[in-house]
Amino acid sequence: MKLLLTLVFTFSFSALASPNSIIAIVNDTVITLNSVSTQIKKTTTKAQKIALVEQQIDLVLQAEKVQSLGIKPKPENINAVLADVAKQNGITLAQLQSNNQFDEIVSNISQQLSLKGLEQLIVQRANIAITQTEVDRYLAKKPSDKTNLVKQIKIAQIVISAVESTDTSLQSKDDLIVQFLTKLSRDIKNGTTFSSLAKLHSQDPSYKNGGETDWLEQNKLPAVFQQQLKNLNTGEVSEPFKTAQDWRIIKTIAQRKVDMNLVAIRAQLIQLKQRAFFQNWLKTLRKNAYIEIFDHKL
Repeated sequence: MKLLLTLVFTFSFSALASPNSIIAIVNDTVITLNSVSTQIKKTTTKAQKIALVEQQIDLVLQAEKVQSLGIKPKPENINAVLADVAKQNGITLAQLQSNNQFDEIVSNISQQLSLKGLEQLIVQRANIAITQTEVDRYLAKKPSDKTNLVKQIKIAQIVISAVESTDTSLQSKDDLIVQFLTKLSRDIKNGTTFSSLAKLHSQDPSYKNGGETDWLEQNKLPAVFQQQLKNLNTGEVSEPFKTAQDWRIIKTIAQRKVDMNLVAIRAQLIQLKQRAFFQNWLKTLRKNAYIEIFDHKL
């Protein structure tokens, strides 16, 4: 099988080389010329070579932090990436596994996922938020008259897939569930809160939030939901209805229209802030590390 070039990561933490190829030392780790040689061409300038070494230094420092924090990717995440790599190269997973570079591929994927996990862990500390002023500044630099309004809805639900009953009559499972949900609906009309009943009875993970969901794009909901929501005003509770797996009643909490272009802008600004936060964190790592670069060997 030919070499799968898309699988070869450009960075390496390997220190297996002859002593005279050492181009930098980071704490107790050496960086060798071999680790950057694949990226160096005849036209590569001295400044570009040093920049490559600087990248390696950052990676070594991150690798040390990954090890000290015990960050390891989950096997299922590694397997998912392997499946994607196989698909991108037009081969089966079995063919990928038979490649003589497979162990190296798995190691590289594990390293990359560990580094990603480290960055996610660090940026969580940032508590980043985007203000409307920052959005306005972005739009001032890159004005856009386009809008992509999407109707979103937040609902609460009580989901039932099974009920216990001592009734010996020949009622079906569905009939029993409908009766139970109808009783809950009456209780809500009589003053019991939807939230309290959801926490007590709903068999969906949303019970923890009193049955309340995040904001949902209404036109992407299953048809059976859209049918129920069509004539349901805010605060009203639906009749019991059946989905593929269960029965439920729902209540409309709130509705809004969102410009998805602005959502994308906010996401981009958050990503930029997160990256800046992580780079500043890396600079702190460098300040506290022993670093020596032998640029005369480049």
